[in-house]
Amino acid sequence: MKKFFSIGATLFAMLGFLCIPTSAQAQSVGETTLGVSGGYASYNEGGFANIYLQSVVAPHVRLAPELGYVFRNEGKSAFTATVDLHFPFRLAPKIGIYPLTGVTLNNWHYSHGGDATRVGVDFGAGFDFNLARNLKLTMQGKYSLMNDTGGAFLNFGIGYVL
Repeated sequence: MKKFFSIGATLFAMLGFLCIPTSAQAQSVGETTLGVSGGYASYNEGGFANIYLQSVVAPHVRLAPELGYVFRNEGKSAFTATVDLHFPFRLAPKIGIYPLTGVTLNNWHYSHGGDATRVGVDFGAGFDFNLARNLKLTMQGKYSLMNDTGGAFLNFGIGYVL
C-alpha cells in the first residue's frame, strides 16, 4: 500500500507542475455533483467506499458531505460521515485542483469486541477531471486527524454533475 500512496503523491505533483494556472476560474454557484468513490484507508490498511455530494455554495467554495464504509481488515471496519469544504480552482479548462478541510465522524467496530466513535478534522487536497459536461472524475487524498483512529484516505471517484 505504500506504493499506492507513492504513486498517488507523484501523480498529484506531476499534474500540479504540468498545469500551471493562467487564471483562477470559479465553478458555477449552485452546481451539484453526485458520485461514488473508493480507495485505501490507512488505519486498517483496507479499502473503503463512499457516496458523495458536492455543491458549489460560493465562487471557489464547495460543500462536500460524504457517507462511507471502511471494509473489514485486520479486525477493524467503520462507518464514516464527513462534511468537507473544498476550495476549487481551475488549472486548465477540464482540470481543477482543490485544497480541503472539514469535520469527520468515524465509528470503528473491532471484531474482538468493542467500538470506537471518534470526531476529528480532515485536511488534504484533490483533483477534478471533467470528462464531459455532466461527468467528472476525482482523485483525492486527505488525513483524518482524531484520537487513536486517525489515518489517511486516498480515493478515486466518478460523479454525475446535475
